[in-house]
Amino acid sequence: MDKDRLYEYDIQFAKQKLKEYSKSGVEPELCIKINGNEYMIIPLKDKISFQQVGKTNEFYYNSIEELFSAKLVNGIILNNDWEKIEDIYYY
Repeated sequence: MDKDRLYEYDIQFAKQKLKEYSKSGVEPELCIKINGNEYMIIPLKDKISFQQVGKTNEFYYNSIEELFSAKLVNGIILNNDWEKIEDIYYY
């Protein structure tokens, strides 16, 4: 893991950035790897999408908090499993 990206592991920082992107209409793909699986989070203007890269369709949530507290693909819950992130990057 690149030390310059370690700050992105902070869950509050990530939530805040996703909220900012959503409000501004910018749609970067936040990619994370947990338990060897890659996932993509995309903040959209009126919702947020989540998917396992290459394996599932997109699932949509009304807010970042709803996404982070939902039971997602492979049983992960971002609020509980954020510290298990092995890699994180924006695409």
